[in-house]
Order: sequence, then structure tokens, then C-alpha cells
Amino acid sequence: MRPGSGMPVATIATVRVVFLEAPEHLLAERERLGLDGRDEMWEGELHMVPPPSFGHQRREARLLRALGPVADEAGLEVVAEAGLYQGSTSWRVPDLVVLRPEQATHRGVEGGAVLVVEIRSPGDETDTKSPFYAQFGVEELLIVERDSAAVTLLRPTDGEFRPVPPDEDGWVRCALGVALRRADGSVLEVRLPDGTIHRC
Repeated sequence: MRPGSGMPVATIATVRVVFLEAPEHLLAERERLGLDGRDEMWEGELHMVPPPSFGHQRREARLLRALGPVADEAGLEVVAEAGLYQGSTSWRVPDLVVLRPEQATHRGVEGGAVLVVEIRSPGDETDTKSPFYAQFGVEELLIVERDSAAVTLLRPTDGEFRPVPPDEDGWVRCALGVALRRADGSVLEVRLPDGTIHRC
């Protein structure tokens, strides 16, 4: 029963909510509760992104740990959930970003990125973000399926991302020198330049 209502609690399906204008009190409450960290602005349209599942966060954290030393060695930075800003009315918040130090600003990332990682969960907006990333100057876009660990690596050609084919063993290799593939079950293998393999 729903507390105090006498009504049974129904299973709530995921729904899309569109506000013509978001009420100020809603935005203030989301900020107060820390729920706005992953919100995105799509050319003046606010997208309120819910917190990711534990499985999503675990895969993200393992990837961050695997990529960190490689980025450090190359003089790059890797950060989780940083905003990629294109002006004051358009930004996206990918799961991971590898960037050059000069691409970091006080508010997030501006002027391109070396690699963006999106962990695709069912029903999310990963696919509709790629035109923004291409225009932003992202050099590579890596999409990892949250549940299956399938990997897609994309590079821009003529302003549009195109998939990079894997080698005969299923590895796709980023310009960073890291190779990735789906292994047995839903395991993501990350092979570092020194040959070390992390299972994410």
C-alpha cells in the first residue's frame, strides 16, 4: 500500500516528461538534492538524466581505473561525468572523457576531447548525442553496452561518426593505444599498450 493513501503501490514504468518551461522550484530542488549533476542542455532544452544503475556505475568506475594510467602516461586527463560545453545553452555529460589539459575549463570541457565514453543503458539518449560530439570536436566516441559489454568505436568522417571495424580477434583499438572487446559473458576486456588486460 502507498503510505497514508490506502492505495496499492503500482510498478511505475519509465516515462518521458516534457516541460515547456521547467519550474524554478523544481530546478532548485534538484540542485539542493544533488540530482542535477548529470542534467544536460540540448540547444536550450533541459534533459533531466536520472542517476545510473549500479551496473552502469561499476562498469564506468572500472573503465576509469583502466584508462587512468594510460592517460597519465600520454599527458592527458580522464574524468568521469564532466560537462562538454558548447556555449551557454548546449552541453552533454558523457560517462568518461579523455582530454588534453588545455581542453579543461572551470566549468568542464571545451574545444574538443580526445575520447568520449558512453555506457549505453536501455532507453537512454546515447545515440542522439553523437552529432553533438562530432560538432564539438570529439576525436573518438566509444560506446559500451551496459548489459552485454558489446563495444562500438566511432571516428568522425565528414562531420559524422563512422564505426571502426574490429580486428580478427574482435579488438577495436583507440588512438590512445588501448584496445577493447567483449569477452565471455558480459565481460569487457581492456588491453593496455603494455599488453596488460583489465576485465571490466
